[in-house]
Amino acid sequence: MPAPLLWSATGHAVLAVACALALLRRRPPIMGVHPALKPLRFAVSIALFLATMGLVLPRLSVAPAVRALLAWLFASTMVVEMAIIAAQALGGTTSHFNVSGARNATRWTLMVGAIVAATVGLLAVATLASALPLVELDGRELEGSMAWAWRAGLWLLALSPVSGFAMGSRMRHSVGGDDGGPGLPVVSWSVEHGDLRVAHFFSLHAVQVLPALAWCASRLGLPMPVRTAVVLGAAAVLAVACVGTLLQAFAGRPLVRGRSRQREGSDARLRAATSTR
Repeated sequence: MPAPLLWSATGHAVLAVACALALLRRRPPIMGVHPALKPLRFAVSIALFLATMGLVLPRLSVAPAVRALLAWLFASTMVVEMAIIAAQALGGTTSHFNVSGARNATRWTLMVGAIVAATVGLLAVATLASALPLVELDGRELEGSMAWAWRAGLWLLALSPVSGFAMGSRMRHSVGGDDGGPGLPVVSWSVEHGDLRVAHFFSLHAVQVLPALAWCASRLGLPMPVRTAVVLGAAAVLAVACVGTLLQAFAGRPLVRGRSRQREGSDARLRAATSTR
């Protein structure tokens, strides 16, 4: 794994542990949830993304300098995004879509710039992985089902900017309601109206699911045609999930609709858990 990605992924994993421990301390909530919850979610997601890129970049049939450039691009842009998210949480305010005042607007602009740069790099990786052979670390060509898993996963990952930029253009992740209402545990996806973060989640993490599935199929000793069919079938299901949840969000419908009484009880427990001492 390229050193920039290894160290950055490790740092985000450590930060995730720190954020999880911070949840044990009561703090005034930000938009209804503990201020450490959002940094925790992003630290875990970014650590997985960087580790994934650390696995795929050495398998690209490109010059070492190209791999190094992409590694530094992903590591640096994710550090910028995570640093701003953590700083805003420590300051008791939101990070995404926050343009209230010059400092918040500047930080939001930096985040957008970092994500745009990472998106360009991601599209480059997906294109290179599709146009050129993928190879093992010893130079052998990657076997069929695993190669298909990486390629399909990377292109599903490349769908994440669709939902991401949809949120950015709207300056909110909710459709048909305001951000910050009742949501599902941990992920906070709205149970009242459409939430673009659902599709974003599916597209972000398909690139971990498909190679893991290909690896499991290989360990089970399944024939290559069966392995490939399993991977491509799973990729099709994930693609439908990505597009379906995106359309569902745009229609203003939540992934799971909560009941009023359940929401009231959840809100009461959340207020008790996040109230100040």
